[in-house]
Amino acid sequence: MKVAAPFAALVLAGCSAAPQPTAPATGTELLETYWRPVEIGGTPLTMHPGTREPHIILRREGARVTGFAGCNTLAGGFQQDGATLRFGNLAMTRMACVGDAANKLEAAFTKALGDTNSYRISGDTLELRDAAGVVRMRLTARPLQ
Repeated sequence: MKVAAPFAALVLAGCSAAPQPTAPATGTELLETYWRPVEIGGTPLTMHPGTREPHIILRREGARVTGFAGCNTLAGGFQQDGATLRFGNLAMTRMACVGDAANKLEAAFTKALGDTNSYRISGDTLELRDAAGVVRMRLTARPLQ
């Protein structure tokens, strides 16, 4: 049986155009990543000399969040389903903040976590959004050490 040349070319082209696996989406994972704030409530974060960097890490095991709020360590649970993200009651140590700026930073940080209803990751930036979709806090990723 003789196959017409144009038909054979289409068949061969179809074979060479088999679906290729797509590369995984680039971006940082929500879980098991050290997230440090760069903006809270639209205000860029300013670190003061002698202060520790606030951060959160969302742990896969047990859906737990751990971190540092600016003056105190924090721990608690979170719920994540698709783009929905909510933090449960957070337990915090009770160390006094040194200075008014540190008190304000910790209050703004914990309020932003409490107001979180959803999230969005773009590259190495995490946006925590409230129920109206307003960005409450922007964080950037840093590798866990």
